[in-house]
Amino acid sequence: MHSLNEASSDDLEMTMNFEELDQKTRKYMLDEFEAEETCGKPYRSKDLSNEGLAAFPSLMRDAISNPNGNEETLAASLVKQSYWKRSENVVRKSRAYPREIDPRVAAERLAISEFNTWYVHGFAKRLMDEGVTQCQVYRASIPKHAPAECSKHENQVFSVVEIYHGHRARYWPEPGNHEAFSIPFNPNCHHSIRRVPSVS
Repeated sequence: MHSLNEASSDDLEMTMNFEELDQKTRKYMLDEFEAEETCGKPYRSKDLSNEGLAAFPSLMRDAISNPNGNEETLAASLVKQSYWKRSENVVRKSRAYPREIDPRVAAERLAISEFNTWYVHGFAKRLMDEGVTQCQVYRASIPKHAPAECSKHENQVFSVVEIYHGHRARYWPEPGNHEAFSIPFNPNCHHSIRRVPSVS
């Protein structure tokens, strides 16, 4: 179910700024993605249809592996109507109501969330292997509305190990741990991680 404060079509801003999205980082992203795929219970959006569920792993691999792949190419590949259920549930005053799914909005929302999730997880593993112990959270693009609980972490420095092990911890496996710390903070978070800038 989705609460009403989740992204609408007006909230979505594509073109994320991933500062080290090079082939080395992509290799780490793909390795981490494949590890989750073989764990027995990989994350999937509940809004995807059976056809979308079947197609998603390959589309995600393509976006990660292609040197020009990113959240925009992933969204373009996901926009097919048959990849999505007809409706989703939204929560209004503690009650769930059905709402028609717009494939474009749903594809953009999922693409931003998933590509960023794998960038963060893969890049964190790369930093760990390089002996880097800290990283900085930054806003990789600007949505029109950002939840305060997400924004409060902006520009703060965290342990790379904490970021790596916080992967999806707030919401997956369900019900997740809402006290856990994760970047992205939630499925609509536009925050990512970078190396801690050097002080000149």
